[in-house]
Amino acid sequence: MAPTFTRSMANQVLRNLEKKAKQILWNLVGACAGKAPSPPDLPLDFSAIQSVLVIRPDRLGDVVLSTPVYQTLKKAFPHLHISVLVDKSQAGLLADNPNISWVFAFDPKQPLNAFRQLRDEQFDLALTLNKKFSATATFFALCSGAKIRVGYDHPENAWAHNIRVPLEGPPRHESENNLDLLRALGIEEIQSQPQLYFNSAETQKIADLIQQYRPTRDQPVVLVKSGTRIAKWGWRWEKFQAVIERLLESDKAQVWLVNGPGEEVELKTAITNMQPPPKLLPLLSAKELALLIQECDVLLCNHTGIMHLASAVDKPVCVIFKHGEIKRWGPLNCNSVVLEERDEDSLSPDTVLNTLLEILGGAPFIRKNYA
Repeated sequence: MAPTFTRSMANQVLRNLEKKAKQILWNLVGACAGKAPSPPDLPLDFSAIQSVLVIRPDRLGDVVLSTPVYQTLKKAFPHLHISVLVDKSQAGLLADNPNISWVFAFDPKQPLNAFRQLRDEQFDLALTLNKKFSATATFFALCSGAKIRVGYDHPENAWAHNIRVPLEGPPRHESENNLDLLRALGIEEIQSQPQLYFNSAETQKIADLIQQYRPTRDQPVVLVKSGTRIAKWGWRWEKFQAVIERLLESDKAQVWLVNGPGEEVELKTAITNMQPPPKLLPLLSAKELALLIQECDVLLCNHTGIMHLASAVDKPVCVIFKHGEIKRWGPLNCNSVVLEERDEDSLSPDTVLNTLLEILGGAPFIRKNYA
C-alpha cells in the first residue's frame, strides 16, 4: 500500500519550497549588492571604531533582551557612539538609556524614512542581532554603509556580513545569542543582565499609582497580564479568572490586572461579576509597566513580552508557555517558574495557583468543592 500523503507532510513540503525560494531570491539580491568587504582581523581593534549601529527591528521582548549588548559595548569602549534601530513601537523602551547615543525608530509602513536617516550617517560597525533571518534587518545592515558588518551565518544573507557567527550549537537564551556577536569580536567582559532606565516622570507616576492602589503593604501583590499577541498562543481568560478568584478567596494576596492597547473594555466586562473583583489598572507604557512590576511580588502572564520586562527589573514570573522555546525565551529571574500547556486544557488553574503561592512563600492552596 502506498504511503498516505498527509496535510502535515504537504505543509512541510511547502515550507521547504518557501525556504529554498527565499534563499534563491536573497542570493540574487546579494549578487546585485556585492559581497561585504574583506573581514577585519580578530579580535577587532575598537580604537579604530567610533560609530556603531545595532539593529533589532522586532517586538518588545527582543528589544529588552538586546540591552546587555549596549551596556557591554559602552562599558568596554566608552568612546563609542552607539545608535540603535528598532521598530517605532518599541523606541520608548530605550529612552533614557545612557549607553545609547541615538535611536532610529523604524516605521514598517514608511521604511524609506529610516533609510534616509541612515544614509546620512557614517557607521564603522553594524551588528544584526537577529538569530532568525530577518529581511528587514539585512536591508538596514546594508543601508548602514558600515565596512564591518556582523551577523549570524544565514544562507539567505551570508554575503551581507563579513563577520559571521555560526547558527549551529546548543540552545541558548536569546540574550546570550545577542551577546555571542560581541564574543565573536573578542569582547570578553560581558554584561548579561537586561536593564531599562527610567526618568523622574515615570518613577513619580508609578509611585502615585502604588500609593493609590496599595496604601499599605500588608499583603503581597500578584500582577496579572492575561492578554497575548496571538490568541491561540495564550492561556484562556476563563483559566486566569479561576486562578484570580481562588487567590482572592484565599486572602493571601492582592491581584492587580494590567491591560494592553485595546484590551481594557474586554477586561472590564470580564471582571464585572467577580466578587471580590481584582483591581484593573490603567493602560501604561512599557517602561511604566516595568516599574510597576518592580513594585509587585510576582507576575503571572502568558509567554509574551511583559515577561522580559520582569527580567529587566529582576522580578519573578509565573509564565505559561503554549508555544516557543523555553530555553531561548524563558524568564531570567532565578525564582521564576515556567508552566507548559502544549496540549489544550492540560494545565489546571490549581497548579498555577499553587505555583504562585509557593513563589510568594505561602502554604499551597488546597482545592475544596470547586466544580
